[in-house]
Amino acid sequence: MWRGPNWWQVAAVIGTGLLHLLFLKVIGYHLLFIIGAITGWTYYVVKSSKSDSNQLRDWGFRREGFAPSFFLTASVTLVSIGVMALIGWQRGHLRLHWHMLPLLLLYPVWGVIQQFLIQALVAANLMRDERGPRSIWPALLVSACLFATAHVPNLELMAATFLLGATFTPIYLRWRNLWPLGLCHGWAGLFFYFWVQGSDPVHVLLKGFR
Repeated sequence: MWRGPNWWQVAAVIGTGLLHLLFLKVIGYHLLFIIGAITGWTYYVVKSSKSDSNQLRDWGFRREGFAPSFFLTASVTLVSIGVMALIGWQRGHLRLHWHMLPLLLLYPVWGVIQQFLIQALVAANLMRDERGPRSIWPALLVSACLFATAHVPNLELMAATFLLGATFTPIYLRWRNLWPLGLCHGWAGLFFYFWVQGSDPVHVLLKGFR
């Protein structure tokens, strides 16, 4: 039997993006959304892996392909951070803050979840077609657009996340390893907020609790 994309998974990712906008722009409790999203999707991953022992590996939670994926992803991220440093210097945002240290450790956790949603549940889903090979372009554009749309109406962040999604999707589809993508996603996002936007992600997360 032909197996196509799992549209329920794609719809769930879209729903998560809409909830992100609701909590960030309307309700104002961004941290609650992140905790809920990490908890909910981690539960889904664990539950799915119990019913299918190969599911974690198929999604990209594995060791295979880590080294080449990390090398390429880290190279792109280092170049991006260099560009962010130049922008931050020009805007007067180039600084180091002690909040960066815990965020360097914690932000990648949220990065892995986001890459799981965008890459494993959207991009890989759209590429699944047992009738034959599919073009990468629809999966690349859809995943990049969904990632950008989740950050409306911040135009700079939308552009950055679109580029991130468009760059990371081919890397994921080549090596199917989520770890380097989530790690570099977290690091790139950290410097983007501090140096490009001139904002502290900790203050954004705690918005609504003050």
